Amino acid sequence: MNQPLTPAAAADLFGTVAAAYGRHRPTYPEAFFDAFVARLQPAPDQAPQVWDCGCGSGQASLALATRSVRVIATDASAAQLAEADTHPLIRYVLAPAGASGLDAASVDGVLVAAAVHWFAGEAFNAEVRRVCRPGAVMAWIGYLPFQLGAGGPGSAMPLQRALDRFYGETLAPWWPPQRRWVDQSYAGLVFPGQEWPFPTDLWIERHWDLQQLLGYLGTWSAVQVARQSGHDPLPELSATLTGLWPQAGTQALTVRWPFMGRWGAVR
Repeated sequence: MNQPLTPAAAADLFGTVAAAYGRHRPTYPEAFFDAFVARLQPAPDQAPQVWDCGCGSGQASLALATRSVRVIATDASAAQLAEADTHPLIRYVLAPAGASGLDAASVDGVLVAAAVHWFAGEAFNAEVRRVCRPGAVMAWIGYLPFQLGAGGPGSAMPLQRALDRFYGETLAPWWPPQRRWVDQSYAGLVFPGQEWPFPTDLWIERHWDLQQLLGYLGTWSAVQVARQSGHDPLPELSATLTGLWPQAGTQALTVRWPFMGRWGAVR
């Protein structure tokens, strides 16, 4: 098994695929952002301010900003921040999760999208408590392994089996140990507050052909670790999937990720 990636090593790893990450990573359900913003409690006559920690290329930051939320978006990867979408309400800052540089008691909420498993722990939780105002909300969001929809009667089943083998067997030697937190929907990590039931009926959905799916798979941490070790697992997978995918990969199929996470009020 691989050694756990340090937060700095994880930032370097995703920095190498920053452009692809911005192009191929899915965004998150709009209904969740509506619910998150509705729970923010800003001071009277002030727009809410949220810390998007581990913002990557800013998908979640942009969703908040379009809802009139002021966002301080931090990431430890300069390459990722260089790919982020700009918005008048977003301020991007190069900073690690445990030392954000934010003022004490300055935010009404903290959001971590598909990243908390890289830096969860007491140092991060202490920083959250320091920067949050009373009544602040925190959410860790992400998604579980995707499921393919059919492009014809039964057409997705052999594809799904091949992709499940790729995820669970081919990449098993390359997944950093932190991946288990994602597979567990972040269960087992210490949440620094009073939790609320997380929505269980939300999905992320895209319609992708094979090349779009391969672009997404190329952003996975295990694929990057394998490549750094001198082995690229995607060409063999591509050949296998081309033989199984409708119209040799050119037909768009439905790709669905179960949306998951944890949220609550910061103590």
